[in-house]
Order: sequence, then C-alpha cells, then structure tokens
Amino acid sequence: MGSSYRATSWRVDETYVKVGGRWKYLFRAVDKHGQLIDFMLTVRRNTQEAQRFLAKALTMMRNWPPSSITTDELRSYPEAIERLKRKGQLSAYTRHRTSKYLNNIIEADHGALKRVILPRGASRR
Repeated sequence: MGSSYRATSWRVDETYVKVGGRWKYLFRAVDKHGQLIDFMLTVRRNTQEAQRFLAKALTMMRNWPPSSITTDELRSYPEAIERLKRKGQLSAYTRHRTSKYLNNIIEADHGALKRVILPRGASRR
C-alpha cells in the first residue's frame, strides 16, 4: 500500500425526499466525520440501485477505498456489497456493518437536509 492509501469508514443510508413534486430516494454516503462522499437520487430502493450508488461512490473515491461500510438493516445492502466484491470493484477485505449507533451521523443529517430542502408549509412524508 502506497502513501496515497488512506483507510476510510463509510456511513451509507437513504431517505425519501420530494424533488420537483415527485418522491425520490436519496442515497448518501458520508465518512466517519460526516463529510459527504457521494449521493444519488433514484425512484427505487432495491439491490440494483444500492449497487449502482455504491459503485458510483467507489469510482468517486477510487484512491481512498473504504475499509468498512456501515448501513442500516436494508436488505439490499449486503447483496449489493457482495456483488461489488465479486466484480472486484470493492476489496474482499471491506467489512460491512449494520449499526444504528454508528449510522447516527448520517441519520441525524437527514433531518437537517430535509429542513433545508422542504418548502415551508409542506408536509413531511
């Protein structure tokens, strides 16, 4: 491993937001300090979309691959992560963890994000 290698810990989650009058899933990944790694809007929340998002984030952070990825208990993530490992897009040594506690940083940020993008007087879903 060269000097450019830096192990990182990702927190990944999704939330439902209204964009242009339509509900979409906002996938986001942040590092352990809460800094945004990447995001993606989709109409579905399934294994294929989770894999597509993670592949996009991995491309963005190709010089700093994650040593671990922490998610909630959405069933799409384990399969998406395993597919990326089989394709060689993600290291076989990357740990996948599910933890509400470790994901608090991104969960709390969803609320702040929704306060910013939710128009006044609009109801939350």
